[in-house]
Amino acid sequence: MLLDHFMIFMFIIPLTMAMGTFDGYTTINNNIAKPNCQTACGNITVRYPFGIGTDCSLNRKFKLTCNTSFVTPRLFVGGLRIYDISDSELRVFTSLSYRCYNQSGLVNFTGGTDLAGFFTFSVKNKFTVVGCDDYALITDRNKDDGFSSGCFGLCRRARSVPKGECSGIGCCQMSIPKGLSSYDITMGSMKNHSGVMSFNECGYGFLVEEGRFEFGGVTDLSGDDRDFRLKIRSMTVVLDWVIESEGKCANKVNECKSKSSCYDVDGGRGYRCKCNEGYEGNPYLHPGCQGQSNSS
Repeated sequence: MLLDHFMIFMFIIPLTMAMGTFDGYTTINNNIAKPNCQTACGNITVRYPFGIGTDCSLNRKFKLTCNTSFVTPRLFVGGLRIYDISDSELRVFTSLSYRCYNQSGLVNFTGGTDLAGFFTFSVKNKFTVVGCDDYALITDRNKDDGFSSGCFGLCRRARSVPKGECSGIGCCQMSIPKGLSSYDITMGSMKNHSGVMSFNECGYGFLVEEGRFEFGGVTDLSGDDRDFRLKIRSMTVVLDWVIESEGKCANKVNECKSKSSCYDVDGGRGYRCKCNEGYEGNPYLHPGCQGQSNSS
């Protein structure tokens, strides 16, 4: 009899673990990816409509690449390295524009990012300029009459630069508009750093998720520019993603599967799907959302 009870116990425990419970709901083993498609790259789970490789994503917009040449494989969308993916956002590592000066000349690098219309930069990001004799312009690359604005980083003496503040003294931050899908950064200087060369040789411009960057004051201005570039490139930018850019739930056959609902994204840029209350799973992938509240 004791052996029988033990055998039943050993059967029930794995079954319970496979089903799982979460906040009072029974969790069916969720669909993550299409059959025979990779579900993760390194430590990042890749849920459909995203996919790795051929015929694993909803369309080419959501097609990702897993580079396995690194010790920990890295996930990319286009040329952008992905930090994580949620049900409405991507976080990617930021890129950096800079301009450095010395007594004999100028070392210059300017750049930008184009998302090919697939995603948009979230308003959770801030355009940031760091330097004591610098300004940077951020311009919508795709529209002649689109967004264009700028920010100044100014200071005269190292001791006047406050640490932890982007108030315009050595560091400036500004918001970006909703819907921006590409940008160029143009760096400039008023006096080629001639008055601040002793403690600040470079100016920087970059987009970064709000709250990720803490201005280090004189340390960021006067340190090795390679160290600062590494610091910034470890930070993230937030991208918004939607299904059918400029599509709406009401006028299209949408991708939302069983037991899920379609909802329009602010600004008419597209829609997303979500599981109905009491259900969970992948609303974009057959058979849709599953499971019901245990309280019913």
